[in-house]
Amino acid sequence: MTKENIKKILNFIFKLLITGIAIYVVIRKIDLSELWLHFKDLKIVYLLVALIVLGLSKLIEAYRLNIFFKAKRIVLSEILNLKLYILGMFYNLFLPGSIGGDGYKVYWLKKNQGSNLKSVIWASVLNRVNGLYGLVILIFISALFISFDFLYKNYILILIPVGYLVYFYVLKFFFRDYISTLPKATILSIAIQFLQVLSAHFTLLSLGLNSGFYDYWFLFLISGVIFAIPVTLGGFGSREFVFVYASQFLLVDVNIAVALGLLTYIIRAGLSISGVYFIILPNKLNE
Repeated sequence: MTKENIKKILNFIFKLLITGIAIYVVIRKIDLSELWLHFKDLKIVYLLVALIVLGLSKLIEAYRLNIFFKAKRIVLSEILNLKLYILGMFYNLFLPGSIGGDGYKVYWLKKNQGSNLKSVIWASVLNRVNGLYGLVILIFISALFISFDFLYKNYILILIPVGYLVYFYVLKFFFRDYISTLPKATILSIAIQFLQVLSAHFTLLSLGLNSGFYDYWFLFLISGVIFAIPVTLGGFGSREFVFVYASQFLLVDVNIAVALGLLTYIIRAGLSISGVYFIILPNKLNE
């Protein structure tokens, strides 16, 4: 067995362990019977709307990634880029211990188009960084409306232009080829995160929540940062873990919060499983 294979196995075991711990902690902190009642009384129409809205955000995500590819003259049609993105979603969620979505795109572009390996990797990394910046912007905005009061709360929005300037100069000095992506990609990132919060909002409506949304929106956005860190299998358990502990400081029902996390994961899985089509029929990627 090679060192690379051993590394992959250890990485999988680590993620499995962290996932198990997260799930154990969540189960200890919630009322399973109450959680079941929330699922039992789901309003399916709202959940379908949440699915559609999240799907729209994924379409925009794929389009944003192609902006970074084009900055390095990696030419992909929007359709092919979307197909690769969908396949990448499947790898990220269902095969987290394997190659991963970004890794597969790097491999495919290198093999089929002879794209520069370094360019593809940095395009993928900066795409994620830009998405994280969009997420942070909405976190700062939503923080103004939460029930928890903290020092300098009214000045938090100042950090948004500061972050933009830092991002701009990092691109200018280290990734000059990508500087043209900044305005458009940032606007798209904000739109993507807004749509994902909107999807969460409809999910909350499906759970019967009719008021007090601000704290849930904020929690959902914060959990998005943790979800982006690959420490659990496909992100499973990470949102719920955040909800359980952050609910101690905000006016939220921990059972509804955890139900939101689980339903969001199920919706993502429903969207991501479509990528299996291109595993079964790989030739369809080029059609």
